[in-house]
Amino acid sequence: MITADFNSKQGLIRKELYGSGFHIFISNRRISDYSDTFKSLRFPVVRNHDWALNNPNQRLIDVHHIFPLMHLDPKDEKNYVFGPSDEVIRLVYEAGSKVFYRMGTSIEHTKDFHFNANPPEDYQKYAEVCAGIIRHYTKGWGNGFHYDMKYWEIWNEPEGHITMWTGTDEEFAKFYAIVLKRLKDEFPELKIGGPAHCTFRPDLLDMLKAECDKLNVKPDFYSYHMYANSLDTPTSHGTEPRAYLDKIGWAGVETCINEWHFIRAWEGVHSNVTEESYKRSSEGRDGLMGINSAAFNIATFCIWQNSPLDSAFYYGCGLGSWGLHYPSRRFNKNYYSLLMMRDMVYDCPNKVEVTGGEKTQRAIAGVSEDGTQAAILVADLYGDSMSIPLEIKGFQPSSVSYLALDDARDNEPTPCKADEKGIYNLVKSEPGSAAFMVILKK
Repeated sequence: MITADFNSKQGLIRKELYGSGFHIFISNRRISDYSDTFKSLRFPVVRNHDWALNNPNQRLIDVHHIFPLMHLDPKDEKNYVFGPSDEVIRLVYEAGSKVFYRMGTSIEHTKDFHFNANPPEDYQKYAEVCAGIIRHYTKGWGNGFHYDMKYWEIWNEPEGHITMWTGTDEEFAKFYAIVLKRLKDEFPELKIGGPAHCTFRPDLLDMLKAECDKLNVKPDFYSYHMYANSLDTPTSHGTEPRAYLDKIGWAGVETCINEWHFIRAWEGVHSNVTEESYKRSSEGRDGLMGINSAAFNIATFCIWQNSPLDSAFYYGCGLGSWGLHYPSRRFNKNYYSLLMMRDMVYDCPNKVEVTGGEKTQRAIAGVSEDGTQAAILVADLYGDSMSIPLEIKGFQPSSVSYLALDDARDNEPTPCKADEKGIYNLVKSEPGSAAFMVILKK
C-alpha cells in the first residue's frame, strides 16, 4: 500500500527536473503548427540539441549553421547567420519557456563521410565563435537579445564517436577545456559546462578534469544521458555522478541529465531498421511511445525528486518515434505522462511524504499553494497487480478522483471512493504498466 501523509511537508516538487528537448518547429509551421502542444506542456526550460534536424532546410542552432565559414572573423557580426535560430528561440520564450543552449552539432547519422562531427581545426577560434553566439543572445550583440539564457553546454555525446565526434577522447578533453576557459573568462555569470556524455562516464570525467586543471577552470555543470527500461537506472544515475564529482573535487559542479527516455532495445531505432523492427521498437506497450515508456517517465520523475540530481530534460523533441505523437498525429502515451508531471509541478507544488508501495511502484504527492487541492502521482512499471491501494493522511477531501493512464486509457477521469477501511484503490484496465494522478479537493 502507498501512503501519502500531508502532515509531513518536504519542500517543493522540483520543476527543474521537468525540462525537455521539445520546442516549436518553424520549417513546416504553415502546414503543421505544434505550438499549442508545446504551450500546453509548460516546460520551464528546453534544451536545443537536434533542433536543426527537426527543422529541415533551416540553418539554425548548430555552430556550423550559425557560423558556416570558419575562415572568417568571429568578431565580425556580419559573418553569423542568426535569423532562423532567432525565430525558433523567440517562439520558445514567447511561449513561456527558457532555452538551455547546446553548442556544437546535432547528431550526424551519415555513413561514409562526416561533415559536422569532425573536431574543429582551431579550438581557440571555435571558442570565439561560441562567445559570439552567447553574446548575441544574452548581451544584445549583433542586433541580438538579452534573454535569460543561463545554461550553455559544450558539445553533445563526444564519446559516441563518428556520429558526434570523430576525434579521440583525449582530443575532446583538450577542446572542452579550451572552450570552457574562454567562455568562463567572458561570461562568469553564466552556467557553462557539458559535455552531455552518452551515459555517466567516470573515466572520461577524469580526463576532462585533468585538462581543466591545466587551465585552472572547472565547469558549472556536468551533463550526461540516460536511456533505460529499469527503475534501477534512474536511481543510480540520479545519485552516483554527484558522489563521484564530490570525490574528485568538483563538489560545486551541478549534475544534469539532459537526455532521458525509455528504450527496450536500439534495434529498430538505430540499427536493423525494418518495417517490423521499427513498429516493435516504437509502437505497442513496450515501444518508445507505449505505456511502459509512460509509466517509466512518471516513475523516473518520482525517483529524482528525492535525489541530488540538479536538472533533467526529457528527450521528446521530434515528430517521429522520439516525439509526442503517433504517425496519425494522435498524442501518444508519453504526452499524457508529461501532462501529469506538469500538473504536479504547477498545481500542487508543495511536496509531502509518501511511503510504501511495491518494488515496481513509485509515487510523489503535493498540495496546492492555497491548501484546497492535493494530488498524488503514482506509477507502476510492469506490475502484475490489478489495483494499487492508497492511504491518505492529513487531508480531508470532499471529492476524490483519478486520471488513469494505461494501455486502454489516456488520462481518463475516474471517480474514486474509499472502501470500508478508508483505502482508495487505483484500478488498472489490465495487469502491467500504468500511471495514476489522484486529485483531492476540499
